[in-house]
Amino acid sequence: MIYRGLACSDVTDILLGHPSQDHTPLLTYEAFCDDYRQHFFDDSNPEGGRCFVIEFAGQAEGQVNYNDIERDRNRTELDIWMFEERHCGHGHGSEALRLLCDYLRSAFAVQGFYIKPSAANPRAIRAYEKAGFRRTSLFDAEAMREYGRKDSIDTVYMTRNIEHPF
Repeated sequence: MIYRGLACSDVTDILLGHPSQDHTPLLTYEAFCDDYRQHFFDDSNPEGGRCFVIEFAGQAEGQVNYNDIERDRNRTELDIWMFEERHCGHGHGSEALRLLCDYLRSAFAVQGFYIKPSAANPRAIRAYEKAGFRRTSLFDAEAMREYGRKDSIDTVYMTRNIEHPF
C-alpha cells in the first residue's frame, strides 16, 4: 500500500517527477525496498527508521516516516506522502508530521528534524511550514554537507527543532 501510494497514484508525478522532466522516472518495487528496508514496517530497529500510515476516519490516506536517528546530532530526516490527490489539502499531513515529531521527542529524545521537498511542490512546503518547519538559510553546498544529497534537482532543505524543557 505504501509503495503504491508513492509509485502508482495520481500524485506520483508530484512526488517523483519534476516539471523539467518529460516523464516521471519509474520507481521499481525493488528500488523502494532498497530505501525502505523491513525494519521500517516491523519495528525491529526503531532507531533505524519507521513508517506509519496516516489514517483519517478509518481510511488510509498516506504515510509518514523517519529515517535513522543521527545520535551524534540528535536528529532525523522525515518523509511523507499522501496516497491520492483527494487526500491532499486537508491538514492531515501537517498534523501527522507534528505528531511524529512529538513522538520522536518523547520516545527517543530527538530534538532536530529535517525534510527535503521539491520547490516544485509548493503545497507540500506550505504543509511543512504549518507543521513548524522552516527553510534553512544555508546555501546549497552548505545544506548538502549538513543534510545530505538533494532528493531532486530543486530540493528545499527545511528544519524543525524542539528543545527539551528543563
